Amino acid sequence: MLAWLLLVLRDQYGVVSLQAYQQASFDGLFLVGLAGAAVARALGRRSSAGRRIFLLRLGLLVVTTLLSLVAAEYLARFALRGARTSGNVGDFIGRTNRWSPGPSNSLGFREREIPPKSSGRYRIVVIGDSFAWGQGIERNERFSDLLGQALGPRYEVFNFAIPGDNMPEHLIRLDKALTVSPDFILLEIYTNDFETTAMVRPRSYPLLPQPLDEQLMRSSLFYVLLERQWVHVQELLGISESYAHYMARNLQDPNAPNARKAYGQLHEFFYRARLAGVPAGAVLFPATDELGRYGAAYPFGYLHRGVQQTCAEEWVPCLDLLPMFSRFADAQVTWVSPVDAHPNAMANRLAADAILQSFRSIWRH
Repeated sequence: MLAWLLLVLRDQYGVVSLQAYQQASFDGLFLVGLAGAAVARALGRRSSAGRRIFLLRLGLLVVTTLLSLVAAEYLARFALRGARTSGNVGDFIGRTNRWSPGPSNSLGFREREIPPKSSGRYRIVVIGDSFAWGQGIERNERFSDLLGQALGPRYEVFNFAIPGDNMPEHLIRLDKALTVSPDFILLEIYTNDFETTAMVRPRSYPLLPQPLDEQLMRSSLFYVLLERQWVHVQELLGISESYAHYMARNLQDPNAPNARKAYGQLHEFFYRARLAGVPAGAVLFPATDELGRYGAAYPFGYLHRGVQQTCAEEWVPCLDLLPMFSRFADAQVTWVSPVDAHPNAMANRLAADAILQSFRSIWRH
């Protein structure tokens, strides 16, 4: 009744102090009241001795449950003690990890300061998202830095990647990159780069009321892992839409509005570079958290084909790293941590080798 009354005051009478509370908060209050009513009903049916036994059992259940949750929390922290990042700055690992990307240069990129252009050095600029930026790894472990080391002193490679960038942001970084007079632009692409502003990601229901959910996501590693499984269960039951289904619904048909817009922005990227007189190319990373055994049942193959088609139409070199990552029985060995699918140092080394093999002849010419 209290939950119902608060909902009426919030929604019908617009009480300002209640507007900050989410629907889930009142749902939680209702469930607590329902549980209290069930306990009261159970107690009412018992004698005084039976009530004492019932309360003792209930208290024992509560205590053992709390102890089990505490034990599970510290077990999870011990098992994932080496995890540098989860890819989410707001959860437990993101708030407590000891990994730092280090300082940015004066242009705002995770890179050294960029000197004036020298005619004796071939300058390559890498544009991309967190995969190129180097989430969870050191600066010298990124494929861009490894390229610079392998190419030698007559080359210089600068990283202009920013975490979270999609195609519209890549176009903005391109304008910035052109100001440093590059000889080649290498665009790193990831599957989510094709999400447009018109696309709305599916949202699942939180495991607990919203305020408590947010607090536990920041303070409990066990709850983070539990929440991930809860999201997966909702997708299996059809309660919420999976990310793969959402992407296919919007982008699998190349003539769909969002697909036309996304690939149009990729065309525009290469067109702008060509208009500035700078050759460009692309390297495409797969979603390794969606790869099955040896790449089986990968749901985003249509995006890879779309990128290859766009590159062919624009006459630009394009490297797809899906075959490279599909060589692993378990793609998790390429992850930064068991809870973060960004490529680790080993995966960046393999990517750098594949990029060199594909682009070295172009850069030499």
